[in-house]
Amino acid sequence: MSSVYACMLFLFFVVLNPVSLAAGATNSSGAAGFSLPLVPHYRTEAGVLEELLPEGDAEGGVNITSIRPKMIPLTGPVYSVRVGVGSGETQHFYKLALDLVRPLTWIRCRPCILEKKQEGSIFNTAVSPHYHAIASTDRRCTAPYKRGSRGRCIFDVKYQYHGSSAQGFLSTDNFAFDGSGPGSHISGVDGLVFGCAHSTHQFDNHGVWAGVMSLNRHPTSLIRQLSDRGLAASRFSYCLVGKEHEHLHRRGFLRFGADIPDQPHARSTALLHGELAQGGGMYYVHLVGISLGGRRLTAITPAMFERDPRTLRGGCTVDVGTSHTLLAPDAYHILAAEVVAHLQSRGVHRAPGPVQNLKLCFRGAWDSIRAHFPSVTLHFDPESAVLFIKPELLFLAVTHQHTHYACFTVVPYAERSVIGAGQMLDTRFTFDLQHNRLFFAPEDCHLDTSAVGMT
Repeated sequence: MSSVYACMLFLFFVVLNPVSLAAGATNSSGAAGFSLPLVPHYRTEAGVLEELLPEGDAEGGVNITSIRPKMIPLTGPVYSVRVGVGSGETQHFYKLALDLVRPLTWIRCRPCILEKKQEGSIFNTAVSPHYHAIASTDRRCTAPYKRGSRGRCIFDVKYQYHGSSAQGFLSTDNFAFDGSGPGSHISGVDGLVFGCAHSTHQFDNHGVWAGVMSLNRHPTSLIRQLSDRGLAASRFSYCLVGKEHEHLHRRGFLRFGADIPDQPHARSTALLHGELAQGGGMYYVHLVGISLGGRRLTAITPAMFERDPRTLRGGCTVDVGTSHTLLAPDAYHILAAEVVAHLQSRGVHRAPGPVQNLKLCFRGAWDSIRAHFPSVTLHFDPESAVLFIKPELLFLAVTHQHTHYACFTVVPYAERSVIGAGQMLDTRFTFDLQHNRLFFAPEDCHLDTSAVGMT
């Protein structure tokens, strides 16, 4: 989803003390800000989705020295935040996967087909006093939403990369957020628009997620609704902690508005507009080239990343909800051939075929061949906007039938190129919707974290 999902990293569980929304933090310009703890997810070697939790009471156990079974990444990190829906005794908190692709935050509601396990009970609209289904005559019931036969506005969101989808009614209810960091801890926002999904297809929630939180630029996304109310200054930011800091048992933040740290040395590129009426609002950027190991690959041209306005295919987006980077096939094949040549010249041999569905793999134990991995640099418009991706973020250690491999995590994708979360680690990304700019800069992301189990 959001070309979403899959898994690497640790999680936390934390009990926080929310305060009144009216006490929102402000900077010198009066812009509000707040932060939400990010929840990274893993999958164990046994194939079970795991989170980094203190042993003991799931509602805030205190022994943070014991960790669950070894966690291995399958296709990369997926992040979620904890959100409350409803009010009073009927309020429930759910984990929602972050999504920068589709326009709507949605959760599974009773009745829901197909029934699937999730953390917490499926949301029951019948007992939520402030729940309202949006009527088909409401001004908000415009494309990509449609008028239903029973006088309700319906939504139907699809995630192309994984083939998943969710359908149901466009609705409103009260939301609550566990906050942390220097800004206000939001306790409640009334009447946010969301989707109540009564049907999902191929929604691989790993038995955890109740739905998806949208952060794209469509008016019904969370960031747009909060910024329209003056709560987020039209900006959000995240800094994903690198794998070498997993043992520290800390978690980062999704920051909004005034809570976002200054980035005096950040590079920036324009955020290009998609067609909102056609379910757009994704964060397109102008990718113009790629370097491998510091050498520009001149065979990869800007035309390979152009978006066709007729078919809406092509282009390059940024999405924390996509586990790893996807690349237009023409560019991917050139890059992959250069990776093979680079490693073979250093005595690292390619595997004869795919390994656990990973297309490009090399034989060898991680520690013995990692020194030979090349870096990748993405070049944007203007040319000064370059994103350096460390070698260790481009390869994944895999053991298959007692043989060790290192697999290239960039994969081809015909619909468009996507810069995924696996290649964002230790870089702060800030999305400025008001000025249509994406800012990014290297950062020691583990320094912007809090300890698991701490308030």
